[in-house]
Amino acid sequence: MNDEQRIIELLFERDEAGLSLFEKKYKALCLKLALDITGDELTAEECLNDLYLRLWNSIPPERPASLKSFACRIIRNLAFNALKAQNRQKRSAIITELDECIPAEMPDYESAEIGKCIDRFLESLPKLDALIFVRRYFYADSVKGIAKKTGLSENKVSKSLGRSRKELKEFLLKGGISL
Repeated sequence: MNDEQRIIELLFERDEAGLSLFEKKYKALCLKLALDITGDELTAEECLNDLYLRLWNSIPPERPASLKSFACRIIRNLAFNALKAQNRQKRSAIITELDECIPAEMPDYESAEIGKCIDRFLESLPKLDALIFVRRYFYADSVKGIAKKTGLSENKVSKSLGRSRKELKEFLLKGGISL
């Protein structure tokens, strides 16, 4: 049994040791993700605390195939919600960038369908373009940070993101998603 499976089993048994093990293994990753999105250490810490509560309340009944992915998705959503609450008037550049492709408000059933379409869209992109898109819109990396990680210029990263947003919008429209 690997560490992830052990943590999930402990959480299923309602053993708080599961949260302690989770914290040792994934705290740094989750905190960094929240900090990258919110840009504020206190808000990131609040998101992390909310993550622990969400994990405790959702396992059981959930049994995630990948605890790391499950936790990253939760912390990402918590951080974006915190960011939206902080910046109701002054919206984040990342959120604004995607407004041209994805509507800000939508019912849950449409949100799930859009998620599936985005997965298919990312599979259709060249690997480097998909990496750039995910780094920007999932991990909230800056254009400068992505350029540094990929070895591309900031201009090339920006152009790739612009092209990908335009292609995503067309992909969603062809997939029957009304924007």
